[in-house]
Parts: sequence; C-alpha cells; structure tokens
Amino acid sequence: MQAGMAVPVLDIERGIARLMGNSGIYFSALKRFATHMEAARAVAAQLAQGDHAGACRAIHTLRGAAGLLCAGEVHAVAGELETALAHGHAAHALLDELDVALRRVQACIAVAVPKDSAAPAPPVPQATMRNVPELLDRLGVLLDEGNSAALDMLEKYGTVLEKVLDSAAWETIMAAAQEYDFERAFAALQAARSAGIG
Repeated sequence: MQAGMAVPVLDIERGIARLMGNSGIYFSALKRFATHMEAARAVAAQLAQGDHAGACRAIHTLRGAAGLLCAGEVHAVAGELETALAHGHAAHALLDELDVALRRVQACIAVAVPKDSAAPAPPVPQATMRNVPELLDRLGVLLDEGNSAALDMLEKYGTVLEKVLDSAAWETIMAAAQEYDFERAFAALQAARSAGIG
C-alpha cells in the first residue's frame, strides 16, 4: 500500500452495517472468505504458468469479496495488484504484501467469528415450494444489488432451488455467487427464467 495509507484489517461494524445490521449474514460470509487465504500463492502460481487472465480474475474476485466484508487492507492491496497486473507491471512485492494482509485478516476472523455461527440453517418449509416465483424474484434482487445475502439465500433454499432450476443453471449460479461474481450469477438466473425454468 502507499506510504501513509491507514486502512483497517477488518471493519466488522461497518461490514454489518452494510448488510442492514444482519450480523448472521456477515459472519457467515466471513467464514466463506477463508477460502481465499491462499490467494496470493495461487496467483503467483498462475503467473508462473503464464495464466495472466486467470490471475487477474482471481485478484478481481478477491478484491470484491474483501470489499463486501470491509477487509480494508486486503481490498487495498488487491486493488493495487489488480492495477499492476492490468498494466503488465511486476507483482512479486505486492503478492508478498497481499499474503501478509491475508494472514492478518485470517487472524481477525479467527477471533471474530462466533462459535455458534456454524449452526446449521433451519429446514426449508415445504410451503416454500409454492412460493418459488417470489423466492426467485427476491434472489434476483439481491444478486442484482451485489448483496452477499444472496449467498445465504442460495444456501438456505438450496434444496428447493435445485429442484426448480436446471442443474447446469443451478451450478453456474452457485459457483458464481461463491466467487462473489454476483453479476454472472444474476445473468445465469435471468437466462434460466427466460428459458422458462423456475
């Protein structure tokens, strides 16, 4: 990061506020963020293999995820790294800095995530099957807004959505949402509905 730049490793209060005060959704998203902890090393490997496009996509995804959670340090370094890669600049130093930032946020998450956050979601009411259009409308709104609450809805109603959506469409939507690529997930949902699925 630039000299003098001071950003929080993890601003939990701000992150929860961005989700309209829903701490459950925020901490659930924090747990999912753990899948990005090896991102710096993974990107370094992609660059070493000549997969520049893949490295750029990975950093873009990481930056979006960090921004949603208000993981300011990771978001800032990922932004610098994304710019450097876009201009063909050397990225070794920034990758090292990103790895350090990821370890720091990982330590914060380990302390911050409540122990009971791993409790399983309640079973989906059977009545939900009769409210599929409304469910899909709500999911579409959340994806279109780039709201990470869409992930919780996908997980909570996964059983229902798998039944009403084409399996390929469901897998595309879920995979994109888990990568915080809400735009791609929204497009896949809209395509499925336009095709008369769901």
